[in-house]
Amino acid sequence: MMSVQSPVQARRSRDLAGVRWLFFAPFAVFVVHTLEELPGFAAWASQHFAPMSTEKFALSHIPLILLVLWCSWRAARPEAAAGWVIVAVAFQWQFAVNSAFHLGGAAWFGDYSPGMVTAATVALPVTVFVFAWVRRDQMLSARQLAAAVAIGTAVAAAAIGVLFIG
Repeated sequence: MMSVQSPVQARRSRDLAGVRWLFFAPFAVFVVHTLEELPGFAAWASQHFAPMSTEKFALSHIPLILLVLWCSWRAARPEAAAGWVIVAVAFQWQFAVNSAFHLGGAAWFGDYSPGMVTAATVALPVTVFVFAWVRRDQMLSARQLAAAVAIGTAVAAAAIGVLFIG
């Protein structure tokens, strides 16, 4: 007997097979954003929050970037469980919150926040795109999307909170 798919299932199968690489967006955003931050973020954070060295900043980002890459890869697999999709979307949302931090910090302190250019020109537009794609293709339910937003917000809050630790 032949399996019959609903129009939504058929479109999702067709679309997902060709565009699951979009789950690598959080990884790509993280790499580009870190490259902007690397030369001056530690000095900026030391001036406004707690002491941080460029070495500490770089070394702390290596495992984080690898973690995001791993989660993106798991979400991009055709047989990915919803949990991996939630985590990948959460990491992308984290960059929206991080963007608010950079842009708000620049406005508050009246200076350039290293990372604010990629926050405004890469992270925010990519977040809008990823969320539109996930919603359009019904990859997550409203509850799952809310969980991704909550997780991403918590991750961003933790990342910002670390800046206050010397």
